[in-house]
Amino acid sequence: MFVTDAWAQAQGAPPPADHSPLAQLFGGGLSFPLMMVLMFAILYFLVLRPQGQERKKLEEAVSKLKKGDRVLTTSGIFATVERVEGQRAVLRIADDVKVEFARSAIAQIVNPDGK
Repeated sequence: MFVTDAWAQAQGAPPPADHSPLAQLFGGGLSFPLMMVLMFAILYFLVLRPQGQERKKLEEAVSKLKKGDRVLTTSGIFATVERVEGQRAVLRIADDVKVEFARSAIAQIVNPDGK
């Protein structure tokens, strides 16, 4: 009266095939890490690298500030450089109005010809 269970091993369905070109080239195991590396490379070359280059150009321009240069500060004030002292710059924002700014507060060097 004992019934024994028969556990038959059925031939299971094969896993779904990944038809992406990368999966076919490298197999399914490497496609995710490869995609992550590819996405990081795209992010680096389209966003991070150009941003770093712009920052370096601005730092170089700010280090070469001289009297008479027109600048735009991070607070949106257009001014003319009166003198530069170390990490400070004295800017003229109007006739007889001079304000002392940190050099790092200069966001852009504005050419007088508008370029």
